[in-house]
Amino acid sequence: MSISTELRNALSYPKELARNYFAQRVVYPWELPAIMRKHIYTGAMGSLYYTLMGGIFFIYFGNAIGITRPMWGVMSGLSQFMLASQLLSAFMTERLGRRKVLWFTSALLGRSLRVAGILVALWLWRAGQPDAALFMVTMVVASNFFDALAEPPWLSWLGDIIPEEQHGRFWGRRAAWIAFATVCVIVPAGLAMDFVPEGWRMTVTICVFILAGVLGIVDLFIHGTLPEPALALPEQSRAIKRFMEPLADTEFRPWLLFTLVWSFSMSLGGSLGWLYFFDELGIKNNFLGGTLVMIALPLVGNILTGKWSGKLVDIAGISGVLFWGHIVWATLPLYWLVATPATALIFLGFSSVVGGMGSTAATNAANKLVTRLPAPENRAMYAAVSRCAGNFAGGLGAFAAGATLALLGGWHTSVFGWTVAAFPILFVISLVLRLSSAIVFIRRIGEPRLNSSNGLAAA
Repeated sequence: MSISTELRNALSYPKELARNYFAQRVVYPWELPAIMRKHIYTGAMGSLYYTLMGGIFFIYFGNAIGITRPMWGVMSGLSQFMLASQLLSAFMTERLGRRKVLWFTSALLGRSLRVAGILVALWLWRAGQPDAALFMVTMVVASNFFDALAEPPWLSWLGDIIPEEQHGRFWGRRAAWIAFATVCVIVPAGLAMDFVPEGWRMTVTICVFILAGVLGIVDLFIHGTLPEPALALPEQSRAIKRFMEPLADTEFRPWLLFTLVWSFSMSLGGSLGWLYFFDELGIKNNFLGGTLVMIALPLVGNILTGKWSGKLVDIAGISGVLFWGHIVWATLPLYWLVATPATALIFLGFSSVVGGMGSTAATNAANKLVTRLPAPENRAMYAAVSRCAGNFAGGLGAFAAGATLALLGGWHTSVFGWTVAAFPILFVISLVLRLSSAIVFIRRIGEPRLNSSNGLAAA
């Protein structure tokens, strides 16, 4: 064999490897247990990536490099607006019929940009450059754009593999194992932050970010080995018509209306809540306690309810679980309002367990609603429109929260011994809107007529 032939074969090998990696094929029922296991442990890796990259560690990092409260609000709002890219992603999924390659490329870009943003922002900050905070905000927004692109094809792919009658049980089991794995990692990370001197906290934070980045990238390559069934492409039509189909669906429209109000209220009170817990309630002085009550305990609630709430979704139906899950979830601002620096860990811990239980059940039901109501070829578009509506409203909520904090600044007053300031005002409004949206709008959703098609081959 000539040298040129050997070189040509060597160069063609990566192309052949990629072609096989992204190939579509039939999925057989006997493969399902192994597919579910891989979905669970790669889900744990992805969850660790997002948990370690965000929350208390990212708040510490952002505050250290100079991200101000108005900038936090702008970053949160713009990040949610960027999730409108899901509409583009859904349209590309329906046009191309290739979900895995679109998901993989988008997710890899999103996670790479976030890791690169942190490392470059750290370098700018250490070099004394004033633009470190602005650079970090820009990279987070860009990262969220690509993360959002990855979601509709992933949900469509998931819906084609996991049978409808097992969806809730699988999702609940997956959520419980993901929560358990996250607790096992996040608690030692918080402990390390408390035990090292202040001068070493940034070093520990960067080590946590690097670990998260490695887990996030490896997760993508392993998860990508799952098979992708061929997608039945919908009738080709103009993009605007495809976008309007979920809006015209009378069964789906009540869910979209609820999503708009709920997401705005969630973001208004919660998007910048971490800043309040970190600065005003003293979590910055107790990383282990903050990690336990704000990250670990919600996951404990997830573990306690994930399996049985998933079964309940499959057995009792979507509507009831959707309603009561959101009602429980909606009460979180009530605990934030009564918490003080002395009682913060108690009230935040209780709210985290309650919130973890409610959000697990509510998210499980919502996920099944969005992936099972439409026909298989329309799942990506329905998921994208649903998420886009929520993210648009959530972005408005984040901007409103940031504007309120900037407007009121350090203003506060006392009413019957209760301190009234910007954050408590946001929490009260958020609490009222959350409960109202669940009571008024979820009741109109009803039990949908589910579509049971999936991508499994006949046994």
